[in-house]
Amino acid sequence: MADPKICVLVLNWNGADDTIDCIHSLKKVTYNHAEIVVIDNGSTDDSVQRIKKQYGDVIIIEIESNLFFGGGNNVGLDWAQKHDFDYVVFLNNDTTVEPDFLEPLLAGFEHPQNVGMVAPLMCYSASPDLVWYGGGKVNLWTGVVEHLHIRKNVTLLETKPMITDYITGCCLMMPVKLAVELGGFDLSFKMYGEDVDLSLRTRAAGYDLLFVPESKIYHKVSASVGGEFAFSKLKRKLDGLLRILAAHAKWYQWPTILVAQVIISFKYAFVYLKNRTSSRSSTCA
Repeated sequence: MADPKICVLVLNWNGADDTIDCIHSLKKVTYNHAEIVVIDNGSTDDSVQRIKKQYGDVIIIEIESNLFFGGGNNVGLDWAQKHDFDYVVFLNNDTTVEPDFLEPLLAGFEHPQNVGMVAPLMCYSASPDLVWYGGGKVNLWTGVVEHLHIRKNVTLLETKPMITDYITGCCLMMPVKLAVELGGFDLSFKMYGEDVDLSLRTRAAGYDLLFVPESKIYHKVSASVGGEFAFSKLKRKLDGLLRILAAHAKWYQWPTILVAQVIISFKYAFVYLKNRTSSRSSTCA
């Protein structure tokens, strides 16, 4: 396919500052056939006006109410299909990208495997040399869904593309036709888990998922829900995990899942309390 058209979807909800930073980085991309499309997910502030004022040439799809992550991105996917785009990139608004991040992702679909979804290396915005996402692991025997190589220095990673279990919705690219055939994101998920579910459904349809470390972006981790260890985030992730397991785990996997999750719950409780205590100590100091 010569010069395929790429639609980069950026979902905004009351987050103009992050979205404007994201657009600013996207305006520097070196691939010539990419369109930036902002989906405003029923913002109740002046996000749309601010984005239009800063970037009047960027397409903005305005939704009347908040359709959450999956619903908002599905609206963007429908738009991309109607406008004959070949590929879609679902990109969090709290990210910034390297100018050349699209070319390696596009090249990933020429991998010998039957690739249906690709993802870049994702690092912390505050610590650009530390990995946030370096591939994903899903274990339906334990119910564990995790990022690989998290908080490792990027110099420790392999530089070649690798098949992975799942791709985070922070940034994923796939053919528009395939995304539509799979029905986009499952709307029963409100936040967290939609990306894992779509990844598993893509794999079930016979496609591989590819992590492409030559492509790189940066993520302001959990800026919209109060930080990486915010209680609201942990609660939403648990709800998403239960939906994933209900949809994809076999009945005979549930005994080991329950045992593993009890152990993991104690671990998360310890981490949450530790970080909450550290935060209070810092505030008092």
